[in-house]
Parts: sequence; structure tokens; C-alpha cells
Amino acid sequence: MKANIKIHSLFATLLLCLILTNCSSSKYVGEGQYLLTKNTILESGNKIKNKELYSLLKQQPNKKFLGIAPLYLALYNLSSPKKETSILKKTGKAPILLNYRLARKSVTQIELYYKNRGYLDVNVIFNTINKKHKSKAIYSIVSGAKYKIAHVDFALQENLKLKTIFDRLTVDSKIKSGQTYNFKELEEERNRISLEIQNSGYYQFNKEYIYYLADTNQATKTLNLNLIIKNVETTSDGTILKEPHKTGFIGEVNVYLSTLEAHLNDTTKLNGLNFIYPNGKVPFNLNRLSEKILLRTGMLYNKSFVDITYQSLSELINFKKISIEFVTIERTDKTALLSANISLLPGKKIAYSIEAEATSNPILNEGISGSASISHYNVFKGSEHIQLTYKGSGNFNNISENGLSLNLSIPSLISPIKLNRVLNKNSRTKTILSTSITKQERPQFTRNSITASYGYQWKTKQSYQHKLALFNFSYVNFEGDSTDLSEISEYLIAKDYSNHLIPTSSYTFSFNNQNINKLKNHTYLKLHIESSGNLLRVIAKPLNFDQVTDSSGELVLQENGKPTNTVNLWNKENIFTQYIKASVDYRHYWEVNKKNNIAFRAMGGLIYAYGNTSQAPFHKKFIAGGTNDLRGWKAFNRPTGMLSTTDTLYTGGLKLLSSLEYRFNVVKKLKGAVFIDAGNIWELKINNSKYSEANFTWGNLKNEIAIDVGFGLRYDFQYFILRTDIGFPIREPYQSKRLQWDKVNLNDSQLNIGLGYPF
Repeated sequence: MKANIKIHSLFATLLLCLILTNCSSSKYVGEGQYLLTKNTILESGNKIKNKELYSLLKQQPNKKFLGIAPLYLALYNLSSPKKETSILKKTGKAPILLNYRLARKSVTQIELYYKNRGYLDVNVIFNTINKKHKSKAIYSIVSGAKYKIAHVDFALQENLKLKTIFDRLTVDSKIKSGQTYNFKELEEERNRISLEIQNSGYYQFNKEYIYYLADTNQATKTLNLNLIIKNVETTSDGTILKEPHKTGFIGEVNVYLSTLEAHLNDTTKLNGLNFIYPNGKVPFNLNRLSEKILLRTGMLYNKSFVDITYQSLSELINFKKISIEFVTIERTDKTALLSANISLLPGKKIAYSIEAEATSNPILNEGISGSASISHYNVFKGSEHIQLTYKGSGNFNNISENGLSLNLSIPSLISPIKLNRVLNKNSRTKTILSTSITKQERPQFTRNSITASYGYQWKTKQSYQHKLALFNFSYVNFEGDSTDLSEISEYLIAKDYSNHLIPTSSYTFSFNNQNINKLKNHTYLKLHIESSGNLLRVIAKPLNFDQVTDSSGELVLQENGKPTNTVNLWNKENIFTQYIKASVDYRHYWEVNKKNNIAFRAMGGLIYAYGNTSQAPFHKKFIAGGTNDLRGWKAFNRPTGMLSTTDTLYTGGLKLLSSLEYRFNVVKKLKGAVFIDAGNIWELKINNSKYSEANFTWGNLKNEIAIDVGFGLRYDFQYFILRTDIGFPIREPYQSKRLQWDKVNLNDSQLNIGLGYPF
């Protein structure tokens, strides 16, 4: 009944919008003007739905709410013509009036689009269907046949050395006789040849020196292509002179640790580089900087080395401005001696950040969490980044968690062995050290943990990043009676709520091909694998580690019949964990246009305990629910086949999750989203024999998938995005196997407040 009322209300709202629009749509349309209501593109009489083509049109009709009614136009039309700055005009949108000049530009853009794809005889005709004060624009395309390349000729003006390079490059050319003409492929070939020539020492060369001449044959629908490299043109006394391209050799490399215009009077020579700085004080670790600069005296100019140097210096985050310039010292007819001048203007050394999240549910507990951090980006004058962060949370029910962490990032590999021999010097590398202390308090127990880690991070390509955590130690100290923990998610083994040690090593690979400067679909992929306790387990027997015993001194065996070894730390017996963990996180983003996109995520993970422990640690297992997960449930309150209770924390050894979200622009900086999440967490049968209803089985998978739907608002504050999401749990596995649409109401909703997008 509630769902029916909501549907009727929605239709009533849309009907009202339509009535308001139709009644007043001509209010701001003058005599002889037409309101543009629709764009249609036809090819050979058939309507096409190519979104890229529609984005080329210089005029778009007023945006429609839910694709049905132009709500913003209706609001604008309700305003008074006498008031220029009314709230209705600010909120709404003025009518889009048909403009024939912009329509002709749209015709040109469509024709260019087709010509670039080989339809050189394309013709686009623009028409309108006018009715009263409204107009529908129609673009009719007659594409014709595609042209093919009959012959390709590579021509080069005088320069024997450059001709040798050019001839080598054209052997691998993608432009072949017989293939369809495509301007994009020609441009890619132009960029490829230009980069290779620049990497061969030609410091003044760019793609503008490469051009194509095309000779078309309309009868056969073919063309002959000539790819030409022209010489350098200079002007002397009004006369145009043509000179061959010159190769450049680096005569010196000057690194200015300030602007070139500043008064600099001290110079230090190191590794073939001249470091120039003011005030008699070296502001940076020069050895560290020299690692990031690939340019050296005597080297032939190489464009790729220049780009890698720029990227490596940018990743230090120490400089607000970086410039690399080449100045000619002397020249001959064929070569030039260059001075490479690198200017590094220091930025701010200290930064602060504050974040907060809140959740609310009438049935569950309200809670709030937050963090504050302070960073220094040159703490030891070697571009080291150190960050101190405090995190805290509470839910107003005597449950809280507080933690302090310290992270140090060093932009080079700190290792007793020469890892640069293993990792290419072109890789941007970091050494990362971190430590943290956390205190978790609940009515049943207090849990303290200390962690420390050491690892590396590097990039092999712009889109590929690797992280290797060589050592990660976590010590957990438990204060409380483990026999009273039957309602906690670690009900599976009380030992996890005793003192224990978690020694791990891990590797993470991530791929992200997003280009923030270009609107295109992109993908993110993250793979993670982690193991714990294997080395300690190997040495436990030869070193005669202690084992867990009862009050009478008898061994306490696990369910698999094996004893549990312990490590004596701070005069306490500490169980060390042994497990392997793997996860994959895949995301894909479809960019519909600049204001609308679709985001999809699928992730899965598994953690398997073996050997010294039959359960993985609580904070290493998977959770479900919360601001970035199943948004219809609070974090830790998403069970599998078990009945949920308000004071139970649930984790799992296996997790499956997927989310689909449509993101759209509401007005100006306010954005909206509608979403659906599906997934759950389970235990592994091999690690859990007591609570079988929590175990994962393929047969019950479809019946145990939890589903929520919801909507959210996001406001862009430029430096961060404030997000609110309201999720509705429409499928609770332990309650019903069907979708419960009556749950779409505020009483059953989960409010999530956070910063940034959920994925």
C-alpha cells in the first residue's frame, strides 16, 4: 500500500510539472522565436542513438527531470519578468531558443565527425518541425561510402640522419595500403613518429613538422597519402630560410632550488648536476633529488627522460611549480649543445585535514566517527612525507574506538641491497614506514592493538602501481572475559580475544586508466594478497615455542587436532595467527556526458586460517554495511543466515559485493545519485563448525544475497565532496527471500554521511 501511494505521488508530481510547463512554456519566447524541444539525428532516414554525435550539437534542449518533464524550465517560467534575480530564476533554467547559427555549426561538426572516419563525401541537412512556439531540430545525414587508402608514400626533406630514423619508424607504421581512412589513426601515427624522433635527440622537433597530403579519387572512393616531414623555417631580413633539424647534446644540467629570477649564489655539484640555491643553506637532500633527475651531461636529448623527470619531481609533492627548459649554448650545422635548466619552486611544507562521518538508524545505534591529521612534506629535507593521524568513533552506547597513527613516506628505496637493479630506475619508488596504536572499548571488553610496517611502493607505468609490505606486525592485547563473548562476531573462537601477534607480508597491485583531463570511460582494478605466521610456524618447533595449555597444564588442541604455539612477548603468552587472504576490487565508470555517469563495482575476498590458528583475526576479516558498502545496513551489522542483534559485531571469512550507481547533476554544485547494492559476508566451513548457518555454500548463495536500494546527494566544495546516502534494505535474507518494497520508508532506512564518493 505504501509503495502504491508513493508511485501515485510521483506520477502526480510529474503531471503537475507537465501542466506547468505546457501552460507557461511560451512566457519567455518572443515573436518569431522557437523553444527547442528535441534534437533528432537521422542517417539514411533511420534515427541513430550515438551519444558522441549528440554531444557535438551546439544546442541542447532544456534538461528534463527523470527524462520526462522540463522541471527547471517550468520553475523559470513561474518567475516574474519584472524580477531579474528571483530565486525561481536562479533555481530554474531559461528556455533554450532555436539558434540557426549554432545549428549550422552543429552541421559542420557532424560532417567533420564523419569525414574523420572515412566518409569524405558526407552531407548533412538541417531541418526543423515548428508548431506554434516550439521547434524540433532534425539533422539528416547522407554518409556515402567510406574511402580507403590506395597508396602511402613517406617523404622526407634533406637530412640523412633523420631519414635513417624515419625509414626505420615507417617500417612499423600502422598506416597501410588497403585500410579504411581514419583521421584518428593518422593522428596517433603522427604522435608516435614525433615522440620517437624527439627521443633520438631532436630537441626542437614536434608533431607540427609532420603533415599529410591526400589525393582523393571520388570515382573509386580511394586516396593516396603522402606523409611529409618539413624542415625548420626561420626568417632573416624578411627572407624565409629552411634549415635541417638538429640533434641536441646536454652540456650541463642546472637545478635551481627557487625561481630562475631569484638571487642565487651557492652551487653544489653532485652526480653531474649543478644544484643552485640561495642563502648558503641547502634546502633539500641533493642525493634524493638527483635520483629523480634522469638528465645528465653528455647525454643525447630524450623527450621520454624529460617527461619521467618531470613526473618524478611532481610526485615529491614538495614543489608548487616545476619547469624544465633547454637553452642553446652553442651550435653547428647539425648539432647543438644544450643547457638543461630545472627550476623547482618550493611549496607549503605543512598541511592539515579533518574528516567526519555519521550514521543513523531508528532501530540500530546512532554513531559518529572522525579523523584529523597533520602532514609535513620535507621533514628531513629529503622530500619525506610524515603524517600524524588521529581517528575516533562512538555510537552513544558505551562503544568507542580511538587510534593514533604515524606514517613516513621516503621517495626512494631504503634497502641493504641495491633494489634499483631489480626495479628499473624509471620507476617512481617510495619506502613507507608506519606505526599505529588503537583502543577499542565495549561493555564486554577492551581491546588494544599496536602495529608497525615496512614496505615499498612503485609505479612501472602511469596506470600501474605496486605495493609490497615486507613486514607488518600487529600486537593485540585483550582485557576482558572471553567467556562472555558469545554474542560478538568472534564467537567462532575465544582465542582471538586473547593476547595475540599478527605478523604479515602482502602485495597489492592496482590499475587505474582514468584521465582527469579527458572525458572517457575508465577502469579501476585492485588485487591484494596477504599471508601471516608462516615463518614463525616454521621455526616454532626447532626453537621450542610454548603451546596453549589449560589450567592443569594439558595441551589445548584445535578442532583439527593440532596444538597452538605462542610467543612470549612482554612476559605474556601471545598466540600468533596463520592465514592467507586474497581480494579483488573491480570498478568501471561509463561517462554518459559531463554531468551524468554510471559507476559499477564488483569485489570479492577470502581469508583462510590454518596451521597455528583456526580463525583469522577480527580486524583482518571482512565486514559488510556502512557508508561505502551495503548502504542499507550499518557497518558490522550485516549477518549472513544468522539473526541480527543490535549489539553484535559481524565479520566474515568470505565476502561478495556489487554496486551500481547512476550519478547525475541536480543544480550547479549539487549532485544526486540512485544506487543498488547487493552482497553479503559468510564464514568458511573449514574454519567454522559451530555456527553452520553462517557458512558459505553455493546452493544457498542466491538466497543469502542482501540487497538495498537508495538515493543520495553530494555537494562539491571543490576541495572535498560531502555525501549523504539513504539506503533501504529491500532484501534481508534471514527475513524473506523476496524483495520487500514496503521497506522503502524512512523507518527502515539507513542514513550515511561521509566525504567523497563510495567507490
